[in-house]
Amino acid sequence: MKGMKPLVKLEEMRAADGSLWELWERDGVLSLLQDGVAVADTLSRGSEERMAQLAVAPIARAGKPCVLVAGIGLGYAAAATIAALPRAKARFIIAEPIPELINWLSAHSPNAGILQDERVSVENESAAEICRKRIGSLHAIIMRHTHGNLRLSLADAQAFFQALKGGSLLAILLERPDKRLQGTLQRAGFEISCSGVPVSSKGKQTRMHTLVLARRGRFVPFAERS
Repeated sequence: MKGMKPLVKLEEMRAADGSLWELWERDGVLSLLQDGVAVADTLSRGSEERMAQLAVAPIARAGKPCVLVAGIGLGYAAAATIAALPRAKARFIIAEPIPELINWLSAHSPNAGILQDERVSVENESAAEICRKRIGSLHAIIMRHTHGNLRLSLADAQAFFQALKGGSLLAILLERPDKRLQGTLQRAGFEISCSGVPVSSKGKQTRMHTLVLARRGRFVPFAERS
């Protein structure tokens, strides 16, 4: 198309599992791909931001909230989580097993500033590995997986459940509803609710992602806690 700016490959690498990761840019729009499938892009950040806001809503009054963000992507979910919990004593853990993606975020993403926030730590492990070491310590877990089926094992779902405090949420963003995943989460002990959220935060809404909110038990208001 006349006047269209070229598509530019900014980064490329092959991960330890053999998957090919690429970062592309056109006219300020970034796209992160795994084996040719979009994992995250600038134009679909609306659903990530909404997921983060809903996931941390129950803990808005917590004095020292600790939130785990599974995967860095382009940083939109993490940035929205941090913005929703502006407390000085909040802690944010980013689980990213591929260190190169952190470097790409730092070099190219408009959300690079989150890495300079002293409340943010990056751990080069999967979210499930981190959860197995943090039993009962997390106030929310946030995960985006809109590039294929999320093959979550029951053992990993149980690790997420055990890592959360009572009444806290595991939020998972999907391309479409997934009954198998919901069943796995329920077997792990979660109470499940699902809803559609707009992919984009601007313009006409034509695409929706599925947001799964998995809660661990009843939420006890902070005013009732000893």
